[in-house]
Amino acid sequence: MGEQEKYFVDETELRNVMTQYGTSLLKLVYSYVKNWATAEDIVQETFITYSQKFYQFKGNSSLKTWLYKIAINKSKDYLKSPKNKWKYLNLTKLKLSSHLKNPDEELEKNTESYVVAKCLYKIDIKYREVLNLYYYEDLAIKEIAYLLSIGESNVKTRLNRGRKKFKSHYVKEVEENGRKIKEAKDILE
Repeated sequence: MGEQEKYFVDETELRNVMTQYGTSLLKLVYSYVKNWATAEDIVQETFITYSQKFYQFKGNSSLKTWLYKIAINKSKDYLKSPKNKWKYLNLTKLKLSSHLKNPDEELEKNTESYVVAKCLYKIDIKYREVLNLYYYEDLAIKEIAYLLSIGESNVKTRLNRGRKKFKSHYVKEVEENGRKIKEAKDILE
């Protein structure tokens, strides 16, 4: 392998990785930033980082886990940036001033997946990220611990606390809207 080749990922390989992991990375990043355009930008940055630093991947974890770690770190960096904080405050004011809702928004709000997502977004990020990785991305506790740079016992604790927090928000949300509460086994248990 030539010196220059080892620093650039093959275009075909990059396309395959993007096809295989793009959607799941987008969902994961959205769970942090709560904005599709921003999530798409961060996922694009994740793939750029992958293409530039793929040679640093040692195989200690799966490629999926390594990409998730890059995406999570970029998401957290975005959330910490001062630019993001001002943007978020302005968007919140804009949303509060708008009382008009279109029919698609009203229909979407009545779906079970919307209620689940709404309740997930009400809990702290440290619990939401663990629940998301465990239930939606089907990652093992060991992989989540690696991704978040925390111990496996900490992951289990966050899962337990996150389930309880989610369940309390879910029950409250469902009761306020006069809907039937799903069985406990269906509520992230």
